[in-house]
Amino acid sequence: MNQDHGGRSDATPRLSTGVTAEELAGLRFFEDLPGWALERLAGSATKGRFEQGAIVVRQNDEARAVYFLLSGAAQDLVYFEGVGDLLMGVQREPGSLVAGWSAFKPPYRYTSSTKCEEASELIRLPRETFEGIFEEDPYLGYQILKKVASAVDDRLEGAVTFLWETPHMPEKA
Repeated sequence: MNQDHGGRSDATPRLSTGVTAEELAGLRFFEDLPGWALERLAGSATKGRFEQGAIVVRQNDEARAVYFLLSGAAQDLVYFEGVGDLLMGVQREPGSLVAGWSAFKPPYRYTSSTKCEEASELIRLPRETFEGIFEEDPYLGYQILKKVASAVDDRLEGAVTFLWETPHMPEKA
């Protein structure tokens, strides 16, 4: 078992296949994708049930996959030396891209950790599947990357709001 920065261990998710193209099409991110692309993504997808406190991805690890929330809640944590993990926000909306936008750009490293705030179910899609789709249909790749950019923008906007609403620690005397 790996340990995260706070000393908590990774929990192994209960994985299953059985993700359908129809299930993906029902998630906002995948709306308007052609059937062939949905079929390819579904064929490589796995579902995982994660317990409360489980680490889904770790900051700085290789971004080999993209994760979408089906149910539950996922925290976005950024580790700072001398400070520890800083909570940047919590994703609760089903279909949210909760981890892995870094899988779409070099150096392919997660820029934050994702931890389940409560028992959660996520879909994992390998980076290689997206790369194959991008090679086969560059315009569709462009459309998908626009969706990724929008999800990142939403996440950053949410993080700013979250941080403004978070009580600050008093200055040390």
